[in-house]
Amino acid sequence: VIIDREYLVNEYETIRHAVESYLVYAKREILKHGGVNIQFYSWTSINVKRDITAILSIASCSDTWRLFRTAENANLLHMAISESDCPRLPPDQAVTVPLITRGEELPQLLLDLRTAKTYNWNSAVILYDDTLSRDQVTRVIKSITAESSNLRINAAAISLLKVETKTSMNEIRRSLKEILSEISIKTVGRNFLVIVGYEIVEIVMEFAKSFKLVNTKNQWLYVISNTNHKIKDINRYRQLLTEGDNVAFLYNNTVDSDSCLGGLRCHCEEILSAFIRALDEAIVMESDTASQVSDEEWEAIRPTKIDRRNSLLNSVKSYLLQYGECDNCTSWLMKTGDTWGREYQQNSSNSDNVPELISVGNWRPSDGPSLSDELFPHIVHGFRKRNLPLVSFHNPPWQIIKLNDSGSIMEYTGLIFDLIKELSKSLNFTYTVDIAKINSEASDNFTDSNKMSLAMTDVVTNYIPEVVMEMVRNKTAAFGACAFTITDDGKHFINFTSPVSTQVYTFLVSRPRELSRALLFMSPFTGDTWLCLSAAIISMGPILYYIHRYSPVYDYKGISRKGGLASIENCIWYMYGALLQQGAGLNIAKNVFGHAIRSILGGMHLPQADSARIIVGAWWLVVLVVATTYCGNLVAFLTFPKIDIPITTIDELVAHRDTVTWSMVKGSFLESTLKTTSEPKFRRLYDERIDTTNYKNMIDDIETGKHVFIDWKIKLQYIMKKQYIETDRCDLALGLDEFFNEQLAMIVSQDTPYLEIINDEIKKLHQVGLLQKWLKDYLPKRDRCWKNNRYIVEVNNHTVNMDDMQGSF
Repeated sequence: VIIDREYLVNEYETIRHAVESYLVYAKREILKHGGVNIQFYSWTSINVKRDITAILSIASCSDTWRLFRTAENANLLHMAISESDCPRLPPDQAVTVPLITRGEELPQLLLDLRTAKTYNWNSAVILYDDTLSRDQVTRVIKSITAESSNLRINAAAISLLKVETKTSMNEIRRSLKEILSEISIKTVGRNFLVIVGYEIVEIVMEFAKSFKLVNTKNQWLYVISNTNHKIKDINRYRQLLTEGDNVAFLYNNTVDSDSCLGGLRCHCEEILSAFIRALDEAIVMESDTASQVSDEEWEAIRPTKIDRRNSLLNSVKSYLLQYGECDNCTSWLMKTGDTWGREYQQNSSNSDNVPELISVGNWRPSDGPSLSDELFPHIVHGFRKRNLPLVSFHNPPWQIIKLNDSGSIMEYTGLIFDLIKELSKSLNFTYTVDIAKINSEASDNFTDSNKMSLAMTDVVTNYIPEVVMEMVRNKTAAFGACAFTITDDGKHFINFTSPVSTQVYTFLVSRPRELSRALLFMSPFTGDTWLCLSAAIISMGPILYYIHRYSPVYDYKGISRKGGLASIENCIWYMYGALLQQGAGLNIAKNVFGHAIRSILGGMHLPQADSARIIVGAWWLVVLVVATTYCGNLVAFLTFPKIDIPITTIDELVAHRDTVTWSMVKGSFLESTLKTTSEPKFRRLYDERIDTTNYKNMIDDIETGKHVFIDWKIKLQYIMKKQYIETDRCDLALGLDEFFNEQLAMIVSQDTPYLEIINDEIKKLHQVGLLQKWLKDYLPKRDRCWKNNRYIVEVNNHTVNMDDMQGSF
């Protein structure tokens, strides 16, 4: 027993004598089995021995915590009586009783709730009236803002607002309206502590709602101190609660009677009584168990010191809860609004679906807060497993409704339902889906259980069916589990969530085909190159002839000029034969033209004149470059087929308007956007579009290169996949231009309070990439048509065939 003399001062001797006297009585009358050794100390700086079972300390807050930290490793039971506004010791290791003056318990109450993590606020707006004295205002602020490393609670920022209530009710309303109208949630935070009289609460709730300060993220705690066990009509505030509110009430339930017990001596005797009884029970239980087993078995199963401490602690708390009387006339009750999802409960026994106030706990000075539920249950548990009705229809890949063989719905899949499943986990709700019949196509195009339909329905997402809109607007459905295009016209009737996906438009064209290879041998050079090469052959013959003919070397050496290069024709043939050789050998005529050219050249290899030989040598260098370049380019043209010029951009499409038509989905978002655009090329797309009614004919026209279809990229991928499965050919391709983003989102009613939290969850899913991943799972898988890989294969394994050689033949 540690009774700090410095803390009690004049009361020390009285309290010590009372404790000693009661312990003598307790050991004689209560502790019937065994005994207990008691040591007294008058200061807190002691060395705790390992054989101590429990400590009863009466000391200041700081000394109590220091003593607890000193004895923490000894695994003993700590029973502490300390000053008010002191954080309680950890409830799983100790019992703490703060000494509180009746009527001044509010700071301790708020501190207990904070240390118990009942509310976890980093900032708060405190609105109070004259029911809170100046001294208590300071203590309340300290309770909410104080930082404690012992309990791992951080400091909080506060905004303090006072309402003068010693005036007329009209003046109070005017003052409250002015105060609440100036509050900015972005500046002061989302947490509000209102400490006012019960007659002011309704006014605050009314103005808070009118200034949109009450929503699914803001927390409002109303502390009503001027009630008691007779005056506590808290249910009157139930009518002011609306869907999605987070509002809790903490109100005084104190019994004002002269028979109420309290004070330091009362708490000392009560805690000692509870401890001695718990010790007696523990001794009896351990003795009974030890008598039934051998000494070796008892050593193996006997409780450890931690086990004994936990057993004693539970027994002491149980006794104080059932039989404790000290300061128990002072009590506070806690109620909170159960508001989320109630207006969607069509079969609720509560016909008007007004939110309810549910009891979540109470508070007493002796044992602190006792909670049966969360003070703000929707902040912690969302919708609390409430069932929400949804409306949807079949529209792959957004909503896919799978049926079994008997026609019953077997599964809901698709991007939207993957999102709904994730929302139901994070916001803690279940759901029931009502299938809306919007047209025959959507109704009949369900997928069976064995395969997933590759075809998308013809539902236009920028049009919201009337049946779906009505169910969402009249709250028959919590929200539409469907993907709709976000449009300005739609916002006049309903609200859209954040976009779950953004679709881009492109166009479907015929895949470019290979051009004829009949003149493949002419492809290595352009027409200009061939023309220049022919001119070079024709012009070099006469040049060689004139140099050979008029060279004086023949006269000087007496060599005859007859035959061989003595004629222009022979010189031209000489140059041509040299061009067709495959090396730098000298016997051109012999290798290339055989006997015919040999008779023309008369068996001569080179001219005798050096000047003519320089011309021939220069020509052979030209031949070497030209022949090598031709051979290399010919191999390249054999390897890489030459294809038709494709239409890949909007500009190219418009440029081919004389030979190609185009179309788009009638009534689509794209059509309405193009109708109002001012950009010339897009305006032309709209003005010169044609209507197509026959799907098969349209696909045939696209394959033949006569038509182009403009739609979402993913829809065109579905069409390509379907054609590939049917024909096993890759006749279709997508354009490179991607234009006009179309955002898709779910719909909710205009006055729903849940739009912000749904958008926050969608944002998180976008940030981690889950929505993109889910959509990708439902799109057609890649195949050989995804990219033009056929030519890459031909690079590695191309064998020359008749198509390549037809021009040569």
